[in-house]
Amino acid sequence: MNFKKIFCSILFLFFIVNAFSQDAISTVQQSFEKYNAAVYQEKVFLHTDKTVYITGEILWFKCYITDAVSNHLSALSKICYIEVINNDNRQLLQAKIAIDSGTGNGSITIPSSIRTGNYLLRAYTSWMKNFDPGFYFEQSISIINPDKKAGSTKMDTIPRNSIEFFPEGGNLVYGLNNTVAFKVTNAYGKGVSVKGIIVNGKNDTILNFETERFGMGTFIFNPIKDNEYHCVININNKTLTYTLPEIYTSGWAMHLKDEGSTLRINVTTNVETEHTVYLFVQAKGLAKYAKIEYLKKGVAEFIMNKSDIGDGISQLTVFNENKQPVCERLYFKRPTRLLQIKLLNSGTDFQTRKKVTLNILTNEASGNPVNADMSVAVYLLDSLQPEQEMNILNYLWLSSDIKGTVESPQYYFNNSGAEVDKATDNLMLTQGWRRFKWEDVLKNTKPAFKFLPEKEGLLVTGRILPGNSLLQDTSFPVYLSVPGNNFKFSRSVTSISKPVKFNVGKFYGSHELISQAEIADSNYRVSIDNPFSDKFSPFGIEPINLIRSYKAEIIKRSIGVQSDNFYQPGKKVNYILPANLDTTAFFGFPSRTYYLDDYTRFHSMEEVMREYVKEVHVRNRQNTFHYEVYNELEKLYFNEDPLVLIDGVPVFNINKIMEVDPLRIKKIDITTTRFFLGSRAYDGIVSYSTYNGDLEGYELAPGSNVIEYDGLQFEREFYSPQYETAQQSSTRIPDFRNVLYWLPHLKTINGRQDISFYTSDVPGKYLIVAQGISDGGFVGTSTLSFIVNK
Repeated sequence: MNFKKIFCSILFLFFIVNAFSQDAISTVQQSFEKYNAAVYQEKVFLHTDKTVYITGEILWFKCYITDAVSNHLSALSKICYIEVINNDNRQLLQAKIAIDSGTGNGSITIPSSIRTGNYLLRAYTSWMKNFDPGFYFEQSISIINPDKKAGSTKMDTIPRNSIEFFPEGGNLVYGLNNTVAFKVTNAYGKGVSVKGIIVNGKNDTILNFETERFGMGTFIFNPIKDNEYHCVININNKTLTYTLPEIYTSGWAMHLKDEGSTLRINVTTNVETEHTVYLFVQAKGLAKYAKIEYLKKGVAEFIMNKSDIGDGISQLTVFNENKQPVCERLYFKRPTRLLQIKLLNSGTDFQTRKKVTLNILTNEASGNPVNADMSVAVYLLDSLQPEQEMNILNYLWLSSDIKGTVESPQYYFNNSGAEVDKATDNLMLTQGWRRFKWEDVLKNTKPAFKFLPEKEGLLVTGRILPGNSLLQDTSFPVYLSVPGNNFKFSRSVTSISKPVKFNVGKFYGSHELISQAEIADSNYRVSIDNPFSDKFSPFGIEPINLIRSYKAEIIKRSIGVQSDNFYQPGKKVNYILPANLDTTAFFGFPSRTYYLDDYTRFHSMEEVMREYVKEVHVRNRQNTFHYEVYNELEKLYFNEDPLVLIDGVPVFNINKIMEVDPLRIKKIDITTTRFFLGSRAYDGIVSYSTYNGDLEGYELAPGSNVIEYDGLQFEREFYSPQYETAQQSSTRIPDFRNVLYWLPHLKTINGRQDISFYTSDVPGKYLIVAQGISDGGFVGTSTLSFIVNK
């Protein structure tokens, strides 16, 4: 009887512990899913036409903005920021690109002011500025200026190598078998091959190690308590000593073993009070696997089917019984559900100035046709321009989810076998990274974001600058105008202590922005922020290495640029107006428009308003003019002044409009209904437009701030000559293009699209690169080469 009671008590205790354990891991999963639902993240990938440029050439690119979880094209951001940066983090070239349904394209002319060197091309959205700059898209490009040699940089003059150690799971623990990964790199993140040893405090060699591919490797290390250890390596005939990471008296270790279709994860600890341990696996922000195991003599083992986890990088986290993360590592599963792209060329060898026809087929892995949004580049492969390593596949599935630069990312996708698997695992151990902190997840910390997503267009931010410190910090309206024939106008309410935000939609080209406060005091001034990021990743740019054998190719390309500029100057500045360019004013269509050229001209604005504009009643009270707009719905005049604009700039004193020469006004738009702008209601709108949209004849109010501001970039059309006729083929205009074709907005219909282009006068080997994303979020890339003969 006593035995039955004891057995029932043990069984009851087992169920209590198990229920508690299930509840604990459920809490972790719920917190994780709640956090990810609140922290939407984007990725940007740029497909460039090539990576090596001569000054005077055009850098062409397409932006793909995706949901970081699903790889679907993102519907959030409508603006992408592009920069070319030097090794001192100087932003030399910048552009803002309009994004439609997750994609957009643009171009940058490489100016002659840039020195020869390697530079960083980076891209991001306003929303991405809330996170680590290491999440920005970054790609190295080379620029060659035949007239300016490469300049020296700080990192050039101080070459350095380093070794870093990464215990699997996170920490080194005395008395436990620790798998330790290491990576030896130069100043620019490239792997270096070395041999080394681990020695104890008596200088006795404990173990030897050697780097494998890309300067990475691992060794097994069981440190003995009360001993000190350090590492000794030899680089360039110099012996260097490094300290190992801190070794803890008590703690946890984990080790993952890939067994083909399964993963075996061993967890060990010397913490005596622990009974249960939890394994939680997430991939791309989605919970994939969660399981509980009991520790037996400080050891637990998890066996997990690979089919249970997602493609790409998975993050494996071990929690103790108190829901504290104690071990963590990454694992990469090669993606299988990809966009299959087939390129079928009309031949493999072509003469100069001949037509090349290309059939592009896009399928799912099953072989079914699928529609895709793609971009295609065709460029010359030679000693200067190698095949690009980075593409949309290896970036979205690998490089974008781990820390630092991935050396030769295509290696992990184009190859297979034990050596590749080992190199991949070393990469996961040495460049582990995550997009969140577990302490924020488990505490259900509500994320705070400084930068808002640009869902509709440009979001211009700034702040109020008071003229003296005695001014009160009260809230008041502020305005931003982008004058022009198709002006933009925005209103916001703010105070000195708060930032101000203006949603001005999409406007193109360089403009003046005029900001002002609706307050009769010129001591308040609105300052506009720089929209580009001021944060940078810590990785340096490797110096350019131009050898003598490149001289002939550089001369050829330089001649090509000069001939294009001389013979085809207009072809490089052929811009296309956006198909969805909105020319409607912010208030929609006016109730009535008066084109003043249709009327007999008066010499004063008062006469114009009184004699012609019947919807507006002009009153003069104590030498101050007021407008009353006719309320068309209620058949009476509004009591309050309407919103009055001139070229999109608000006018708070109507007397100033009366001073404007009416001969400078092209038209007057009238809105005869109450109009709501944010929380403010206006009794109608009276909008004046000058002939050039430049405020001619109007004096801005005191306190107005005028700055030059670059809006969105106009899309430039890629020029590709046609040689369809004998006359066209025999033209004496030279054609030295090394980029034969660039098409950033190719879309396959029912899995197919056909394109064609013509070869140039430059013989050699050319590479076709096609990449893109399907409607279902599958990404893919494909290449095909051909030869051009004289």
